[in-house]
Amino acid sequence: MMNDTAAVELEWTRITGTLVSYYFICRRKLWLHAKGLNLENVSGNADVIKGRILHETRFKRESSRNFDFDNVKIDFFKYGDQVYVHEVKKSKKFEEAHIWQLKYYIYTLQNRGVNCSAGVLHYPANMRKVDIQLTEKDKDLLEQALEDIQHILQEDHPPARLDKKFCRKCAYFDFCYV
Repeated sequence: MMNDTAAVELEWTRITGTLVSYYFICRRKLWLHAKGLNLENVSGNADVIKGRILHETRFKRESSRNFDFDNVKIDFFKYGDQVYVHEVKKSKKFEEAHIWQLKYYIYTLQNRGVNCSAGVLHYPANMRKVDIQLTEKDKDLLEQALEDIQHILQEDHPPARLDKKFCRKCAYFDFCYV
């Protein structure tokens, strides 16, 4: 039988950049995805398909593409004096969530001793990029978010649905509303 400390560490290791992003979008989606209901890959949702094509076709010349370790999957990175994480997104619709996902990657790299404090969000469809820095205040907010995610993952039932306009385009719409 697993003790409480081991169970807590197991939950921490399960937290991915996607879950951090979902935390800022919809905590119900976060819970469902973490429990294995990954409708992003099976729903046929047009936005999900567009995002997948974008990831496969953009920045193909970057030599450090699709880098992953533990639960972190970085679109690509560049390095010089320090490592710069780059994340590609389809639209800026959930930009705050994208920013925190990227900050989570920077935070995770720093915790592994990598000299990284910045990254770039790319929105190729809009020809836009956003420079991101991880500050000490961000670290505190991110650690609070990670604790909240941990608590959500320990719940037996998913949080209530949001009833937001963006729910209609979510891959989990049928699950939540039908």
